[in-house]
Amino acid sequence: MTDYQISAAKQDWLDFALAVLKKHGPERLKIQPLCDAKGVSKGSFYHHFASRADFIEQLMEYWYQSMTVSFIEQANTKGSPLERLEKLDQVIASNKTGTELHIRAWALKTPSIRPHLEKIDKQRQAYLAECYVGLGLAPQLAEDYALMAYANFLGMQQIYPTPSIEEVLRVTTLGMKSLLKLER
Repeated sequence: MTDYQISAAKQDWLDFALAVLKKHGPERLKIQPLCDAKGVSKGSFYHHFASRADFIEQLMEYWYQSMTVSFIEQANTKGSPLERLEKLDQVIASNKTGTELHIRAWALKTPSIRPHLEKIDKQRQAYLAECYVGLGLAPQLAEDYALMAYANFLGMQQIYPTPSIEEVLRVTTLGMKSLLKLER
């Protein structure tokens, strides 16, 4: 279990910021526009964050903890690798993952966001590879399949009209199950 904990007030700020990012883009993640939209003073912001840079760091850490670490912890409540992968799919389907696209687009223009995505992407792929090794694949093949599954999952979210998360998960699961049958 992770030791990551934040106050309810800080979590409210970070959830609000993620909603602003999704609706308006990263340009609105500046102190005054955020405070205006939230209807609070700058003092409220500075009570939780030392600076805008600190805020962005904490926002990205919150995103990592809530959309990667937490998902993996929930998946790990299951015993077998296949059950963990299925649980991971359920967790993803039951959470709002739409902000991910906006964070990835933000990283295209803001280099300081990229290391956060690198950390997230590496951990997610490593988890998938670990499950695939548990299903009997050789480590390198498991890593290759993890990369393929993850890229497929992210890529499907770029299609217009956007498939539902259920469709994305169904198709990515179908692809992985088909590939796993070929390699076993």
